[in-house]
Amino acid sequence: MDLLKVDTEKCVKCGLCVQACPSCILSMGEDGPKCDFDRGCMSCGHCVAICPMGALDNKYAPLEKQEPIPMPVLDSKTAYNFLRMRRSVRLFKPEPPSEEEIVKLLDVCRYAPTAGNSQGMYYIVIRDKETIKKIADATAEWMQQEIDAGSSDKRYFTTVLRAYNDRGQDIIARNAPMLIFATAKRLNRTGVSNAEQAWAYAELFAPTIGLGTTIAGFIQTCGIAGYQPLLDLVGVPPKFKICGTLMVGHPKYKFQRMVERQHLKVEFK
Repeated sequence: MDLLKVDTEKCVKCGLCVQACPSCILSMGEDGPKCDFDRGCMSCGHCVAICPMGALDNKYAPLEKQEPIPMPVLDSKTAYNFLRMRRSVRLFKPEPPSEEEIVKLLDVCRYAPTAGNSQGMYYIVIRDKETIKKIADATAEWMQQEIDAGSSDKRYFTTVLRAYNDRGQDIIARNAPMLIFATAKRLNRTGVSNAEQAWAYAELFAPTIGLGTTIAGFIQTCGIAGYQPLLDLVGVPPKFKICGTLMVGHPKYKFQRMVERQHLKVEFK
């Protein structure tokens, strides 16, 4: 089929599909919507999803693979409290999550927004304790190199290494039983921002399946910097790069309250 297939008996030419197309490649013809430049389609599926009559099909986002919205939008108070309840977890039970749990966690990440609907995230799950320790050690080594090179983060990294090396506190990997690395092709300029969106979805979804998460900031920064010893430990495929790192495990303790934040700071102009 061409990019679009229109059921002319159902189509009422309301034009919603044309308006919703983020690539602006659709227009309304005599028989319904038509595509003016099919190579510009980014497969987002907006045109099919917004059609109130179910009259439109798109070969890159087939109607048959779309599902009706299953429930109304959450009321604002429920959504507000759900978002406030999420906590960064840094204390984990020793046993790693199961493969089934991680597949559930990462599957929801497929629906996180990506620049231009580029998607293309590839995840590497590390659950070997020795490898995780080596990853933390490699990150510490990279920090020391940054300190020696006069990095602007010198003072901060020095404090971290004092805890990690001198006091034996795993402030880098937090004794997490599992690390997940989000990677993308090196030429993907939006890989890091895409990973941030994926982690947002993962961190909100994790508590619903009994998992706790927090972004492994030090390891992630080391990975984004392209530190080769870390890339080798993770086993990043050729032509790929690390875009994000997430600690995952079963929370050791349960939080009892929702913590307050700084007051809202906003200016309208």
